[in-house]
Amino acid sequence: MGQNESIIVYEEGAEDYRLQDASFIEGLPGIGLVSKVALAYILGKTSHRRLCRIYSPHFPSYGYVAEGKLRPHFIDIYGVEEPAPVIAMYGTSQPSTSYGQYELCWKIIQNAVNHGARRVFTLGGLGGKEEVSQRRRIYCSSTSPEYLRKYIGVVEGETYGGQIVGAAGILMVAAGMMNLENMGMLVEIGESMPDYYAAKRGVEALSKLCGLGLEEVGVSELITVSTRTIARLES
Repeated sequence: MGQNESIIVYEEGAEDYRLQDASFIEGLPGIGLVSKVALAYILGKTSHRRLCRIYSPHFPSYGYVAEGKLRPHFIDIYGVEEPAPVIAMYGTSQPSTSYGQYELCWKIIQNAVNHGARRVFTLGGLGGKEEVSQRRRIYCSSTSPEYLRKYIGVVEGETYGGQIVGAAGILMVAAGMMNLENMGMLVEIGESMPDYYAAKRGVEALSKLCGLGLEEVGVSELITVSTRTIARLES
């Protein structure tokens, strides 16, 4: 393994873990923290098993210290079996270089495929809109028009035109190159940080796509569950 490559550290006995026909979903910090909060809520509402932790030399060169304990940046991969098979990714950071983004995202999708993922759904925030609806519009894209047509109606989305920065786009690229169905979603955000209304829309969209049964999400519950889950996942 080269010095510029990400390192995967498996939990005992998890290397051969495999689900049948699973969906892969990601949760990383980004605009409005939409994806991170949404994935924390989903993990807080489902039974899951951590499969591995990934460290990248391209993460920002700082960690956080709480009560004297240093916490470096990481990405965790979880297996969710019920109510539907899902490989879920939750992380504290994204790589700070383009090379690092591509190297890590490629490795993550390879890892997800090894654990049974057959489709990839990414989530992020979309800022800069003058008027934002309370329900939050959701804008969709894919590496294939066929995949976009298949999934955009499920989430009542609109076709996106513009740029996608970071892992939300690169994970789709890697998925497309590995012949996996994929769709990326950007949810419009307001001025709050995190934007819990956007995260709520993201949870509902991912739930419909993956069959998680979490379509009825209250904002106060979302705040409570995601905050508690983030504290647990990052402890």
